[in-house]
Amino acid sequence: MKKKNIKDTDLINEILSINSLEKGLSKNTISAYKLDVNLTLEWLSKKKIKLLEANEGDFIEYFTFLRSKNYKANSLTRKLSSISQFYQTLKDENYITNNPLNNLDTYKKDKKLPNALSEAQILDLITKAKENYYGLKNDTLLKQMKALRTLTILEILYSTGMRISELLSLNLTDFIKINDKIQIKGKGEVYRIVAFNKEAKSIIVEWLHLRSSLKCFLNNKYMFPKKNSKDFVSRQTIYKDFLDLSKSIGINKDVSPHIIRHSFATHLLNRGADLRSLQKFLGHADISTTEIYTHVKSERLAGLIKDIHPLKNIKI
Repeated sequence: MKKKNIKDTDLINEILSINSLEKGLSKNTISAYKLDVNLTLEWLSKKKIKLLEANEGDFIEYFTFLRSKNYKANSLTRKLSSISQFYQTLKDENYITNNPLNNLDTYKKDKKLPNALSEAQILDLITKAKENYYGLKNDTLLKQMKALRTLTILEILYSTGMRISELLSLNLTDFIKINDKIQIKGKGEVYRIVAFNKEAKSIIVEWLHLRSSLKCFLNNKYMFPKKNSKDFVSRQTIYKDFLDLSKSIGINKDVSPHIIRHSFATHLLNRGADLRSLQKFLGHADISTTEIYTHVKSERLAGLIKDIHPLKNIKI
């Protein structure tokens, strides 16, 4: 066993560093993880319980306390996972002999059906985005740029299912000599391959041509640069562009890049894609995250039985 005279704050930083390096956790994950651990340490301190001496009963009391504060099941599950992972690493590093959270029950997550547009609505969005761009052929390059950027990002998101954060962080060099595939870095620094359809590839080539003619992007390395900056365009800007586009054709939904990703997944599953393939497309680390789409498929199948079954009009 290692000595226990290390400061709690130093110990937390050491364990976070180990988990970050060994498990490739993203900065956002590490930040949330650290917050959960620090809140736990704060509660233990108030109870005069030492970090390395907390037992199963202490954590049963802690999670009972959290439930009394009306934390949602999703939040409780994440906190339990974070703290259990933290104590498991303490055990692996010989600071403790047992993980006191091994026997605690997980909390059933509040799974919600993802919002998705219909295939017809997606087609209407793309059609309108094309009309907006091609209608500006004789206008200023900056106006053309904004319209083509919206179209290009829409096409890529619906073609690949990638996250908007993954797309916006891509460099211009990632698209040089583009074919029908590209490697991207997703959550947890995990790389995966996504594929473009022919329409998306064609629009990408057009975007690359227009982008190269704009001097305000000259020293920017990103595929979708921010004007007169070395950074990429913000997610908020793209969200606003999508919202304006959807409102212009009467779609009364909060259409965001995330909804385009959900629509990609839902439409693939409805057309026969299997969950394992969908998991790879979406970059989900755990198949349980992808399984939420089975609820969508179940509703679709129920609808098919109702609409097209040979006995649908038989009355008993």
